[in-house]
Amino acid sequence: MFENDQTIEDVKQNMEDSGYTMEEIDAFLPIWESGNKSESIKLLSKQRKILLQSIHKDQADLEFLEGIIKAM
Repeated sequence: MFENDQTIEDVKQNMEDSGYTMEEIDAFLPIWESGNKSESIKLLSKQRKILLQSIHKDQADLEFLEGIIKAM
């Protein structure tokens, strides 16, 4: 059982939704279950950075479009 009463299935689904492949998930879970928090955080932080970069790009694209709309 994970913190916040998350099951392994919950974690798998969340990771899949976040863009992890099944191979990456299967490699991560034994590390998490072993209690190696520093390695778990390292692996999760990598994907977090990718997601944040995507969000920032989408935000910039949205701001660009809003600028065009305001100029019309």
